[in-house]
Amino acid sequence: MSPDGVLVWLEGTAPAVAVRDGRWTYALTESAHLVGLATLFGAIAIFDLRLLGVSRRLPVTVLARHALPWSRAAFALTALSGFLLFSANASQVAHNTAFQVKILLIGAAGLNIWLFHTGAFRTVRDWDVDARPPPSARAAGLVSLGTWTIVIVCGRLIAYT
Repeated sequence: MSPDGVLVWLEGTAPAVAVRDGRWTYALTESAHLVGLATLFGAIAIFDLRLLGVSRRLPVTVLARHALPWSRAAFALTALSGFLLFSANASQVAHNTAFQVKILLIGAAGLNIWLFHTGAFRTVRDWDVDARPPPSARAAGLVSLGTWTIVIVCGRLIAYT
């Protein structure tokens, strides 16, 4: 089956039809997506600002224990609702440049997270409280804030491009 055939098949699945054709389902799915996105970005922004040196008295490890589970749960909600929104109009959305950039940036954000957790975060005990985070941690925070901000902008542009 061709890629476009997969997109047409996806649009015909029961969840896609329900989201696209239901009286309230698209709006409710989009609302879930926005709540998930707000929670995700809020948790990420607080953690990234700490990596950039804000609130140095707050231990990074304590903040990680509180913020990162919220970001994981919110990402799951956002990914699920986003997939449902995509599936409702997959043939059209898949060819949208803003959507393509959004997906690439989500992948880049994931790579940034992986690099941070396998790199700088392994030495967090050295800079957990009152110390300036190392350049690699600050860079990860800056890349994360920028990437997720552009992901949000691209998400909004999908409807207008």
